[in-house]
Formats: sequence, structure tokens, C-alpha cells
Amino acid sequence: MSAPAKADTNFPGAACLLCLAAASVANSSLTTHTQALPVDDLLRLKADVAETLRKKGQVVTVIDQPVKLGDLPKLDAAPNKSRIDFSSLRSKYGIDKLLVIDIDELGMTRSYASYIPTGDPQGVVNGVGYLVNLADNSYEWYLPLRQVKSAAGKWDEAPSFPGLTNAYFQAVEGTRDAVLQPLAE
Repeated sequence: MSAPAKADTNFPGAACLLCLAAASVANSSLTTHTQALPVDDLLRLKADVAETLRKKGQVVTVIDQPVKLGDLPKLDAAPNKSRIDFSSLRSKYGIDKLLVIDIDELGMTRSYASYIPTGDPQGVVNGVGYLVNLADNSYEWYLPLRQVKSAAGKWDEAPSFPGLTNAYFQAVEGTRDAVLQPLAE
């Protein structure tokens, strides 16, 4: 499992440096609050996945340290095959399949059109989950993960942003449910 070390804000659409600076300044208190939010609920997903699979009778090896996907060799694009070569993990850990959960966005997102916000901030978790057969790096399961939750009621209640904080936790919980439900079936 890979996940950001902390939650953060993202401002898609604020593409130029000046636009991004303006968005960052306008949302500085939200960014400070978001970066202080805990990521523990999402990080527990690894243990919950292992427990879910064990309950189904699967033999599970949990890799405690994060697998740095960017450090693994790349493969040429092929249908239903990973672009990352995971085969080195097969002998290293004595496993035949690898379940990867790769979270690349966690926190709050607010879309912009240059300098102008086009919507309210929302809690977000974005990533992907997949099961790779290490014999040939083929996908046996693939699940895009995107949870975006809006605040119920007002969102702009600095410094604690209770509505957005709740939306963040709903996005995290929605991600956990999205991963665990198909594995439990």
C-alpha cells in the first residue's frame, strides 16, 4: 500500500504559477487544517484487507514496509498487464499474487478556472487498487478509487472546517468500503 504521508489540498485548474499561488493564498487556512488531518483510518486499510482475505481462507503475507512503485522496473504497455514489473517481489516475499493499493491524492480538492474557484472544496481520496499475478504481471482485479464528498451545509467555517472535515472522513470511509466490499464477496 502506498499513500501520502499526510493529507493536503489540491487546486486543479489553477494551472499557471501565478494562478496556483493565488489559489494557495486564498485557501491557506484550509490547507493548514487539511495537513493536520489524520491518515490513520486509510492506513489501517492494509490490515483490514489482510483480515478480510484471511476470513475467506486465503493465505496472506503482509508487506510491512511500503513498496515504492517508482523504484520498480517498468514494462512495455500490454493489454491487461501491469506497466510495473513486480516479479522481483515474488521471490523476495514468497508470494504468487500482489494486491496493490496506491493512493495518490488524499485531502481536499477545489477546482479553479485560472484564478477563479469554480466550486466549493470537497474531501477527496483518489487512487487505484489492483491484484497482480506475479508469474506474468497480469491484472486479475482492477479497481479505480475516486471518492469525492461535499460538505453538508456550510464549508467555510475556519479554522476547524467541521463540514469539510466530515466530508474528508466520508471520502476515506467510502474508499475503505470500495476496496473491502468486493474482496469480501
